[in-house]
Amino acid sequence: MAGIKNVIESLLTKLATIQVTNQDGNTVSLYAHVWNNHVDMEKSGAIEAYPKPAAFIEIGSPVVYENIGVNCRGADLNIILHLVHEFYNQDGTMEQDLEIFDLRDKVLAAITGFQPTACGPLVSTSETQDFDHDNVYHFILNFTCHFIDSKGSEYDAGRNVYVEKDPPTDLDLQVAIDTEPVFENIPQQYKIPK
Repeated sequence: MAGIKNVIESLLTKLATIQVTNQDGNTVSLYAHVWNNHVDMEKSGAIEAYPKPAAFIEIGSPVVYENIGVNCRGADLNIILHLVHEFYNQDGTMEQDLEIFDLRDKVLAAITGFQPTACGPLVSTSETQDFDHDNVYHFILNFTCHFIDSKGSEYDAGRNVYVEKDPPTDLDLQVAIDTEPVFENIPQQYKIPK
């Protein structure tokens, strides 16, 4: 049984399996974290620089849930992936950062159809390019999937409402099956349809 944290953690783990080339030319795992407006905060100096390329996860708000029984609830999640890439004018193409599309393609290939914990498969719904960038390019991919949140359910083991036990192994079950049909209460005029 899972909550929204499990969804985020499984996405972070999946994104970290993607291999990318950093500015030093080394092959590394894609830097993946939860989104906190990193691009603007880095430019303003509010946070330190972070490894690039990077992918940040945002769960679109608000998340609208519907009760599906036993205090479990379901919602269609809007999962927003912020891809951040740093590109320097190495060959006279500063205004034409095509390397961001390589990152986009890798992430799209790895994430499309992936099923985060307690979710259905991710489906790509839209993407947004950055048309006003400097050396840091911010590309956005949007996905949707259905999520079942069990954290409010009494059947969620984390709530400690019930105790899971193995059934007794010394149970002796004897079943008798009567193979002859019983027609005691059927009126004489009853006709069986063809």
